[in-house]
Amino acid sequence: MKTLKENQNWSAGLGTYIQNQEATPRPKIGDDDGITNRTMNLLIILFTLLTVGVSVASATANDDVKYRILLRQAMLDIDRMDYDKAIVKLLEVRSNTGENANVNHLLGKCYLYGEVSAEKAVFYLNRASAEATAEYEDWDLDETRAPLETLYLLAKAYESTEHYDMAADFYAQFLESMEGGKVKASSRTYAIISQNATNCRIAAANQASSDEQVGIVQNAKVQ
Repeated sequence: MKTLKENQNWSAGLGTYIQNQEATPRPKIGDDDGITNRTMNLLIILFTLLTVGVSVASATANDDVKYRILLRQAMLDIDRMDYDKAIVKLLEVRSNTGENANVNHLLGKCYLYGEVSAEKAVFYLNRASAEATAEYEDWDLDETRAPLETLYLLAKAYESTEHYDMAADFYAQFLESMEGGKVKASSRTYAIISQNATNCRIAAANQASSDEQVGIVQNAKVQ
């Protein structure tokens, strides 16, 4: 059993220990563990950014898959000549993945043969025609160019809107692209398209003559 003196010594030692603790409080996290508060804050921010980045990347990947599927379905709709169904899908793909010549070409084709809006067909096919190429890969979901067929479709669309001079030009461009290709200049297909171009040039000339006559009549009435 401890004596009174020993208890007093122990109490005095405990008091000194408590005083020392109050004078030098325990370090906070980041004070003496080699990481400053500033560094800790930067690590927290970095971790947050990485977490958000992973989430965004995951969402983007999911969207990419979604719109690739929609594009594939639209292509199948076109193959079945369900043009109106394809338009809905293609418009969603176009508005969410950015513009490319392949989607514009497909939309133009659908508006020409499906909903029958030649004006819309002209709009989309015109945007696609600059990237029309013989190297176009059919059914390739990563293809962003347009096929040479775009020139022919654009000619038909212009013909439907009675822009015969533009129609004749694009028929001629399509014929030029066919030379040396799968369709020979001596073939029936080539002859039909060539005749379309000729008919459009005649129609354009008649149209210009008619407009000129109307102008003369109007001027005569004014005088």
